[in-house]
Amino acid sequence: MNTRKNSFRMMSLLAGLLCIWLTTGAQAADRVVVVPLGGGKPLQNVVTVAKAGGKFTDPVAAMNSITDASATNPYLLLIAPGQYTLTSALVMKEFVDVSGSGEQITWLIGAISSSNVDETSAIVKGAKHATLSNLSVSNTGGGTHSFGIFTTGLDITARLQQISVYAKGGSANVGINNWETSSPFITGVNIAVQGTGTQVSYGIYNFNNALPTIIGANALVWGGGSTNGIYNATSPLVVIDGANVYAYGGTTNRGVVNSSSNDVKIRRSTISGTTDGLVNSSGSINTRVSQSTIINGVSGGGYTCVASDDNLGNELNNLTCL
Repeated sequence: MNTRKNSFRMMSLLAGLLCIWLTTGAQAADRVVVVPLGGGKPLQNVVTVAKAGGKFTDPVAAMNSITDASATNPYLLLIAPGQYTLTSALVMKEFVDVSGSGEQITWLIGAISSSNVDETSAIVKGAKHATLSNLSVSNTGGGTHSFGIFTTGLDITARLQQISVYAKGGSANVGINNWETSSPFITGVNIAVQGTGTQVSYGIYNFNNALPTIIGANALVWGGGSTNGIYNATSPLVVIDGANVYAYGGTTNRGVVNSSSNDVKIRRSTISGTTDGLVNSSGSINTRVSQSTIINGVSGGGYTCVASDDNLGNELNNLTCL
């Protein structure tokens, strides 16, 4: 009975996310940004993108036009409702915030992929001292890598908030790929990643000392060879708080994986994988779980659980999470 309930919950979440993905512009999102596009005197340091009436029709061209942004001269790039097809990544710049008009009505879409782990496989590349918000990003890939958002070398001044991210179509699909010491602040983000065949898919992938803070994120990953909600590869000190993570439909499905990543903290979250809810690659890893639900158990060792359960009414052991 509980298994059927869990499946129903995951399928309901999937249906909702697919409706958002496939139906664009039909109704406004709850969060709507009012964009001053036409008439009157242009606002200083506000660059507008719109299908008509804005300064630019292409977000990439709009970003490239900004050459003097700084801590004392910041910019806002505002994107009006509509679908904007990108053939290369929107590479954000320091001290330039990017805001859409709402997650369901402003879309950055494309089929961008390459064999490289960089912005040539992504729709957006993040930047320090910059926020991406109030829009959706969708990459249908088609080559080796398909990333929604790629970041590298960022710190907590980089923010991804109130956005939806979708990725599919590559041999490796990633919603948000944090690479090489990249540690953005991620909050209020919805991620859906789909694999087929032997494809490998990740909701959020953190590699080589990438130490993001993830608060209030939802990640749904399904289909293909291997699905992973959040994967921490040699990335210690990752904080996951208030997250809902589901992985299913592939040959192996894991909610959160810690591979050589010590001292990962999971709080007030629901983590589910139909193969394993939570995986540590070795017993020397220390993963601390509190006030959370881990569905379908844990693999490996090195866990500490406090006030957590298995979604079946059973409290998890405070030393082994079993």
